[in-house]
Amino acid sequence: MRAVKRAAGPGVRSGKGGFTLLEVVVALVIFAVGVLAIIELFSGSLRLSEGARDVSAAQLYASQRMEEALLAPDPVPGVESGAFGEKYRWEMRTTQEPTEEESPYREMRIQVIIRWDDGPQERSVDLTARRWERRQSG
Repeated sequence: MRAVKRAAGPGVRSGKGGFTLLEVVVALVIFAVGVLAIIELFSGSLRLSEGARDVSAAQLYASQRMEEALLAPDPVPGVESGAFGEKYRWEMRTTQEPTEEESPYREMRIQVIIRWDDGPQERSVDLTARRWERRQSG
């Protein structure tokens, strides 16, 4: 018996191995989409990390200003403001809350607001405390 050799026609692979150009292009497109998705995940993670860092720093600055205000010997009602470096701005509002006349204490409300710019929007952290002091006899 003699072996019959068939001619390779369209759709029939010859004995040579390898990929067609279309298969290579499709594989590269799938690979590129996967790489872009991974890069986007990393950049999103970095943005979230930076935002969390900003909020943590603002909370720390607010706590610092609040501690200073609560330790002040005689708080005066009014508004103070300043900055922590170039990024963070603070504002402290001290108000005397109305209390009953017969109460031996007066209530002071202290509010510290830390603001910073996060791209096109302004973000802020707000911290409020109350302080009671014995009224001065007079």
